[in-house]
Amino acid sequence: MENNKIENIDFILKQAWTSVLKMYSEKALKYDSTAVQALVLLKIDPKKGTRSTNIGPKMAIEPTSLTRILKVLFDNGFIRKEKIDTDKRAVIIKLTEKGMKFRNISREVVLNFNKDITEKISPEKIEIFKEVMDEITKTANEVYEKMRYK
Repeated sequence: MENNKIENIDFILKQAWTSVLKMYSEKALKYDSTAVQALVLLKIDPKKGTRSTNIGPKMAIEPTSLTRILKVLFDNGFIRKEKIDTDKRAVIIKLTEKGMKFRNISREVVLNFNKDITEKISPEKIEIFKEVMDEITKTANEVYEKMRYK
C-alpha cells in the first residue's frame, strides 16, 4: 500500500462508529427509540435490574446524559425504578415487559451484526483489531489524564 497520506486514526474510528450507529438507529427508529436508548437497555440486567450509577460507566456516558436517556426510557414505558431498602438514595433500574421485548430485539440486532462481521473477517484479524483498539483506548486515556493535570 503505497500511500504517503496517513489517515487520522480518530477519523477512521468515527467513520466506523458512525456507520454502526446509523445501522442501529435505523432499527431503533422502527420502535420509536434511538440506538443509544437500545444500547442502554442492553446494559440493564434482565433479571435483577441494574443500579443507575452502574450504567453510565459501562457505556462511557456522562451522568447528565444518562439521566436524560433514563427519563425518556421511563416516560416511554421501557423501564421502571425501584428504591433499595438499604440505601434510599440508590435506585435499581428494571425493565418493563415493553423494555424486555425491545432489549431482546436490540440484542438480536447486535448479535446478528457480530455474526455478519465474523463471517467476513477472520478470527486472526478480529484479534488484531481488539489488540489495536485496546492500545488506542489505553493511549487515549493516558493522553486524557496528562491533559487533565496540566
